[in-house]
Amino acid sequence: MTSILCDINIFLDIFLAREPFYRPAAEVFKAVEERHIRGYICALSFPTLFYILAKELSRQKALKTLEKIRIVYKVAPVTQKTVDLALVSEFKDFEDAVQYYSAVTARVDYLVTRNKVDYVNGKLPVLLPEELLALDEI
Repeated sequence: MTSILCDINIFLDIFLAREPFYRPAAEVFKAVEERHIRGYICALSFPTLFYILAKELSRQKALKTLEKIRIVYKVAPVTQKTVDLALVSEFKDFEDAVQYYSAVTARVDYLVTRNKVDYVNGKLPVLLPEELLALDEI
């Protein structure tokens, strides 16, 4: 089974209904929910998502959203090794480096994001939601 780690922007596109990105992100979420794909979310994503969702929605809705994500997605850990690799990486954005090395640690097949340019320094394949959905293996 194909496994993916979704970047924060995928979840924000879904739960804040950000157009024109909502539909492909929601289709990825549905594929994970229906167990066509094994989905992961970086542990670091939860506090960041809570902060943004609580500002845009409400504290209660943010918590409910995180609960739903946690039921559907497995949590990829952020370990000492993850942080160490991120600290010495060539990534411009430290948070992206942590996301990336969390995906590597979880041994996923793909990292799914809307901002592929943020991950140009990695070896793990990085796909847009539309690219993932177009794969024959999905």
